[in-house]
Amino acid sequence: MPQAPTRANAWVVTRAIVSGLLIAAVGVAVWAWLAPLNARHHPEWPWAAALTLFYLFVIIIWLNGAGWPRAWRDFRHHALRLWRPAPGAWSGENRAAVLGLMALVVAMYVFWIAATSSQPTPDLSAYPTPAFRISVLVMGAMVSGVVEEVAFRGYMQSQLERFGPTIAIGVTGLVFALSHITHGLEALLVMAPGYFMAGVLFGVLAWRSGSILPGMALHVTGDAAHTFFAVLGGDASLLLQTS
Repeated sequence: MPQAPTRANAWVVTRAIVSGLLIAAVGVAVWAWLAPLNARHHPEWPWAAALTLFYLFVIIIWLNGAGWPRAWRDFRHHALRLWRPAPGAWSGENRAAVLGLMALVVAMYVFWIAATSSQPTPDLSAYPTPAFRISVLVMGAMVSGVVEEVAFRGYMQSQLERFGPTIAIGVTGLVFALSHITHGLEALLVMAPGYFMAGVLFGVLAWRSGSILPGMALHVTGDAAHTFFAVLGGDASLLLQTS
């Protein structure tokens, strides 16, 4: 039986938001630093992608409870929610609800791709080799999809769910939307409602399924599909051209 929601506590709310934002910042930092270096040094080898994948693997293993400090192991494992569904979460009506939510996320990405696909062909001169371009396509989606699900639907939302799923999903969705200020204020003002709705969908999916894995898989795949179909116009030759 789920526990009854408790009254919001300022310390727990602050800890949840700060820890989620910190994980998001730390999670993207290495790729943001290494990718430009890879573009200048040996771009024929996607070494930045390999190092970033290893970095993400180590972070997730630690956040899931491995390593020091042992006293935080259970907290880290619970907060990450990598895979801890409640009994019956993947059966009966709840399984249908989870699959329905996943279908809604897919529909959201299809709409997003269709709404933004009339963009001019991008200048890829800063991406000098096919190997580097492909690594940027894959890792851009991987870093955003994995890190955002870990940070927001994992650590932030899990800690807030003691106050009830509505508050947890709403607050996390709002912070998730506002975190995209890194794209610029003008872009945020236009896209904030969409980011918030996406955050709510991913949040409900994590809560109902008991895991961030379904949302993570959809987030990574959807972001990669958007970059390929909307930004590159579905033209694989842009990735493979040698000059």
